[in-house]
Amino acid sequence: MKKTIFMMLTILLIISVSACSDPTGKGEAQSENKKTEDLKEKDTPDLKLDGEKKTIVFSTYFPDEFFEQAKKKYEAKHPNITIDLRYVESDDAHGEADSEKFIKTANTAMLSGKGPDLIEMDILPMGSYVNKQLLVNMSEMMEHDPSFLRDQYFTNILDAVTLNGGIYGMPMNFFLYGLVGNETVIDKSGVKIDDKNWNWSQFVDVAKELKNANSAKNQSALLSEPHYLLNEMVHDQYATFVDQAKGEASFDSQGFTALLQQVKSLFDEQVASETAPRSIFWNTSIVSPADYIRMMKQSEHYGKGYEFTSKLYAKPHADGKEAGGYFRTYKTIGMNAKSEVKAEAWDFIKFMLSDEVQAQAGSAGFPLNKNVYQKQVQQLLQEGKVISDQEMGPLKGMVFDVTAQDLQGLEHFLAEAIYPVEFRPSKIDEIITNESKAFFSGQKSAEAVAKLIQNRVTTFLNE
Repeated sequence: MKKTIFMMLTILLIISVSACSDPTGKGEAQSENKKTEDLKEKDTPDLKLDGEKKTIVFSTYFPDEFFEQAKKKYEAKHPNITIDLRYVESDDAHGEADSEKFIKTANTAMLSGKGPDLIEMDILPMGSYVNKQLLVNMSEMMEHDPSFLRDQYFTNILDAVTLNGGIYGMPMNFFLYGLVGNETVIDKSGVKIDDKNWNWSQFVDVAKELKNANSAKNQSALLSEPHYLLNEMVHDQYATFVDQAKGEASFDSQGFTALLQQVKSLFDEQVASETAPRSIFWNTSIVSPADYIRMMKQSEHYGKGYEFTSKLYAKPHADGKEAGGYFRTYKTIGMNAKSEVKAEAWDFIKFMLSDEVQAQAGSAGFPLNKNVYQKQVQQLLQEGKVISDQEMGPLKGMVFDVTAQDLQGLEHFLAEAIYPVEFRPSKIDEIITNESKAFFSGQKSAEAVAKLIQNRVTTFLNE
């Protein structure tokens, strides 16, 4: 399963997702009109199932056991419903071409009104679809469906994935993002860290203290490159600079010029480095309770002289933003606004969020269903061990013991994740990388570079 995720992310790194905008602003106007109760009642699909024989066309990019099993179980419970699950047959050699074809085919089908009833949005431009009113606002379906009990799910994730005030993509799972810290070095330094509230400015102060401590000699706080770190920080606060639903950018803002200057200062003051032999912090993603245990414990077994204790820290938030963690959605499902089986499609989405389906072995990412997460934790504690997933080296086959104390902090991180990370690299990443180099090298001012990025991104969004 993890190989599948890595293959998907590798493909995403080489794909530029096309984006469109609606200069008329009709999407925003219609959203405002729908706020009236009469139109809500009129536009909300009938959520009652009528028992007639119907087919739900469901399009995904990758074949996925999670969807295959959900299809089989749902059809067994609902003999009148057929889930027509469609996906692309691909391999590593043709991944890029097949992905581009999938995106273009999906865009054309959705724009023509002939798209599938349900579609996996992970590699598709959801903001553009929302802008063109191609997807159903599932927030309205949730509000009008008494059987959907919102509190059964991680509501912080549901609150954070809204676009234009509505949920247009329902995630089945999500990943956590954070910083792993070398706790051995940090403890020896005596530096106190309040990662629940720190911003990047405070991170710089902490990093300077650590750098001056004997235990952290010859180490930087972060290993990175300026343009890479800049893109990462933009992804962490993507909605600040790109309004996906409206197709508008704001890179010519004071906030972005401040970000440029902040990244440059990290390297000027050697808080971040491209060449340091080791770093005190590094970025990570966590996909399950077992993955969290591996991430925290494997550093204790790196070998004599290299071992250390690890701890998960929250990533610093942007200056002026409230404290909170970062996440990305996975297996995010959108519903076609032109679908003629909306009630049935919504019922299938709810089924995929149920205990029965979300508890399937091998499903990657934390489940949106909180009850299923608790069951995963209890099962892990009963087993009392996690096996290393390393295929070679000293960690191959290693077994890590698990106790309740080991997992104490994880649920806290899950509950505080409020910032969705834009994980789909696009032409915007390339623009930021190319134009920002002139600033980091001292050739252009932050303002000049920000203006160039704004102009190029605006052109791209309007293509």
